[in-house]
Amino acid sequence: MLSPATRAVSEINVKNELKLPYFVKPNGGGSSIGMTKVKQLDELSSAIDRALGTENAGKQVLVEEFVSGREFSVGIYNSKAGLKVLPATEVITTREFFDFEAKYIPGLTNEITPADLTNEQQGRVEQLVKEVYIRLNCKGLVRIDFFLERETDKFYFIEINTIPGQTETSFIPQQVRAAGLQETDFYTELIEQALVE
Repeated sequence: MLSPATRAVSEINVKNELKLPYFVKPNGGGSSIGMTKVKQLDELSSAIDRALGTENAGKQVLVEEFVSGREFSVGIYNSKAGLKVLPATEVITTREFFDFEAKYIPGLTNEITPADLTNEQQGRVEQLVKEVYIRLNCKGLVRIDFFLERETDKFYFIEINTIPGQTETSFIPQQVRAAGLQETDFYTELIEQALVE
């Protein structure tokens, strides 16, 4: 845990460096558990407490500035032919943000695969996702989440999922099917590649 003095300095840095609203979340865990959208400065401390108190979420908290835009998720993996990027999924939710309920309660979120992106945007996504994969020294299959800011058309990296969900309705299986790949062949290749990496 952070000492009170370290925590106070951290909170001051957040307030000086970032504009409201913020997203506060545990650095570990997943499924947006322990995540809070902070709209007022006096909510920051309790949001940090919530993130730190989330079971299996680790001892680090991320504080991110809100980006107004479209949300996407895209899989990337190391194939026999090198890095391959799967078609992106756009996430459109009726909730304020893509929280735990939006992820798991049917009808709250629409997932569009492949996402409606221009050819130029798709090219930028592929380039950025490959760069993130390489810089973070990823292996096998990962899923990278990002925003496309409405006003600037800039992509912002949100997070990387090193163990992405693999249910039939999860993003990766949707993207594999949208790429025209047979799931059995896809997962066989992943296993074979993992054995030689």
